[in-house]
Amino acid sequence: MYTAFYGLREKPFKLTPDPRFLFLAESHREALAHLLYGIDQGEGFIAVTGEVGTGKTTLCRTLLERLGSDTAVAFLFNPSRSASELLQSIVAEFGLEAEGTTRREISEQLNGFLLDVKQQGRRALLIVDEAQNLSAGTLEQIRLLSNLETASSKLIQILLLGQPELDTKINSPGLRQLRQRISVRWTLTPLSRAETGEYVEHRLRVAADATRKLFSEGALREIHRRTGGIPRLVNVLCDRALLAGYGEQAQRIEVRLVKKAAAELPDAGRWARVDASRWSMRPGLGLALRAVLTAALVAGSVLAGFYIDELREQLRPDPDVASAPPAIRSPAPAQDGQRVESARWPRTPALELPSPLPLPSAVAEEAPPLRADERSDSVSSTHGSGATGLFLGEILDQQDPDRARIQALNTVLGSYELRASDAAPESLAATLADLAAHGLTVLTIEDAYLDTLRSLNHPALVKLRTASGGDRVLALLRLEGDLATFYGATERGGLRVPLAEMEHQWDGRAYVVWRDFEPTPSVLEPNASGESVVWLQGALAELGLYAGRPSGRFDEPTLNGVIALQSGRRLTPDGRVGPRTKMVLYDLLESYSVPRLVSREGSG
Repeated sequence: MYTAFYGLREKPFKLTPDPRFLFLAESHREALAHLLYGIDQGEGFIAVTGEVGTGKTTLCRTLLERLGSDTAVAFLFNPSRSASELLQSIVAEFGLEAEGTTRREISEQLNGFLLDVKQQGRRALLIVDEAQNLSAGTLEQIRLLSNLETASSKLIQILLLGQPELDTKINSPGLRQLRQRISVRWTLTPLSRAETGEYVEHRLRVAADATRKLFSEGALREIHRRTGGIPRLVNVLCDRALLAGYGEQAQRIEVRLVKKAAAELPDAGRWARVDASRWSMRPGLGLALRAVLTAALVAGSVLAGFYIDELREQLRPDPDVASAPPAIRSPAPAQDGQRVESARWPRTPALELPSPLPLPSAVAEEAPPLRADERSDSVSSTHGSGATGLFLGEILDQQDPDRARIQALNTVLGSYELRASDAAPESLAATLADLAAHGLTVLTIEDAYLDTLRSLNHPALVKLRTASGGDRVLALLRLEGDLATFYGATERGGLRVPLAEMEHQWDGRAYVVWRDFEPTPSVLEPNASGESVVWLQGALAELGLYAGRPSGRFDEPTLNGVIALQSGRRLTPDGRVGPRTKMVLYDLLESYSVPRLVSREGSG
């Protein structure tokens, strides 16, 4: 209906996959690099997860185009839940007719086929889409397929594609054998603010066979804000916005038309406020390996390297607002540290900020297990080898859950010089409610990383697994070098634990506890005005990020100061002042008393 009016030959935002409209964002390019590397190196298991609409199918189609005829591919789009049916589907996808009915007979037939493929100098790849729907038993059956191997290599490689629920299943204690076999693990992230604009203009250019600047910069920002950068939602909203523009005979799509289009879409309100914390990945590769991969792709070859599962935690986006641009950075490209280009306001160069945060090493060495004679107050930080997390889990098993919660609660309260609670909270939720009752605020991060906690530099509650599969709520009060200090783990005070021990037992959630000293809006955005902006400008001026007298208007100099602050602390530099940015301000300003994870004087 609107194509001729806007000079388009076809609809640019169709939901059906079309290779001509292929747009690989940085997250997709790096994911593809890791996939090609893993397949080239014969890795047994690869897992890629991403929310609905983030481009898993696009990535998979691109991967298949890159693979040559030397790869036999079985692609399961809707895998069966039954292990027997799964084997039958795999055999059928490889172009075979099942010659038996029992699981053993089908397995033997599959093994024979894979041996033939190997003898021909080819490889076999099984791709399982929507893997989050598989039961634990079926996932275990898939793991057993990886036992099909020769003396020197695997007979089949397996790529699991799924939604974030797949990560939850893989991380469950019952599937630890599967988890340990996954060499490459990646989470696709939505488009950043800049990538959203590039994506929209790319599709318009393909549809018109010429450049078409139909959306204003403000409209593109609004599209990203409302969709969270999820390509499928971007398509839906852009298509409806063009239709609305055609209805008004508007030559250009402005913010008003995007808002109008969003109001007419079902569940549009659920698109916005996408929690950016969901989009960061659990890395399976270290920063050094990522650099090797990037250089190898540019050179046209891939170098071998070693994977260390769950290495140093990477940066995460700043969910000051839920729709903050989920940028990406190694190995997920451009997370908290990415610079966002602004068409409206120029960007202030990075400034030297007074920061207590040391930059973590690119690759973490494996820390030793806790020794039996060190289970009370401290753990040696000498690097070594061993069953990481084993002894820490045993220590946590010896601690009563109620005692752990009350100690963790009172330690955090004490760090803010608040009166201790008398009764042990019955649950984590009750613990958080108790903190709120004492006037503290809790920022919940569903899939946190150590660098994020260092950046915010406030105490946090975390849950660590016990050896028996339970969990204990502990207070994280200090990060020093390769050690973390917890309270609540033992009756004898703080327990210092190597970071590798912590990461092995940590479920990834963090509840960062902070005091909101100033009565500002939950999110302070550009163009705002009032006393909150006066305070913000004064705070920025104290840090050397704002010149002149506070005007009370969130203008361009104020925005530049906020972006410089966010960039200096590796937050998403979107210019919005929400919980994370306020935490950083409170940490940096001497006038606020803040208990810090990393001391200013310490080496951290």
